[in-house]
Amino acid sequence: MAQKTAARRSKADLAARSATARGAGPRSGDGAGRPQQRPPERASARWPWNLSRARLAWLVVAAVAVVALVVVAVVWAVTRGPDDGASGAYAVDPARVAELEAAEVVRDAENLGVVTDFAVSAQERLVPTMHELSVALPLDGAPGTPATPEQLAAWRDQLAALTAEAEALPTGASGYNVTRNGLGVSIALLGDALDTLELAEGSAEPARAQLLALAADLRLRAADTWSMAATQLDDLSVAADQGHVHVFLPLHPDDAGDGAASLGESDH
Repeated sequence: MAQKTAARRSKADLAARSATARGAGPRSGDGAGRPQQRPPERASARWPWNLSRARLAWLVVAAVAVVALVVVAVVWAVTRGPDDGASGAYAVDPARVAELEAAEVVRDAENLGVVTDFAVSAQERLVPTMHELSVALPLDGAPGTPATPEQLAAWRDQLAALTAEAEALPTGASGYNVTRNGLGVSIALLGDALDTLELAEGSAEPARAQLLALAADLRLRAADTWSMAATQLDDLSVAADQGHVHVFLPLHPDDAGDGAASLGESDH
């Protein structure tokens, strides 16, 4: 009998615990069986919203004042004249400007002399090579006389020396650099023409004919590039009161540009 009573109590306890877990809670004194309501939690307000209206207003005023001061400081620093701060901070020294301009004129004159000397010397050395290339690569597309290994070696040595000299030329103003770089590119194209010609001599048809045509085209592009650089050099020389400089490369012995480089006051 005692065991049954204990068992009933255990079931009653389990029922009570289950009701508590479901939120039933202990019955109130009125017998309604509803859980007692908890007092509402106070929402935690964050700064600066937990400040009073007066303090929040002062905070806004202070922020605006700081931003205004920063703007004023930046504007003052950008727009202040030479008399603000250090004396003559932004003043231009006319004597220094004249000194720099005079130095630039001297440098341009020196560069013009250097590139003119190189162009004249390179033209004199390249004219025989251009004549020999016209035999190996006739302009009319006819079969040419194959270049010998000795000729190819001599041409390569000549172009290697000219390439080194062109790379050693100083840089300068834009017009001068057009001449300097144009002469260097022309020499490089002539080297490409020689490489292609050598490949053609060791190839069978139809690759040989195609390579010979490519070598002739590269030779023509080299002459055109040299011509543009020579024209620019002529303009620079005339502008500097140094007279005309004619250093064009001929494509064959009867080409109008195959004369020796001429320096003088005569017109074209």
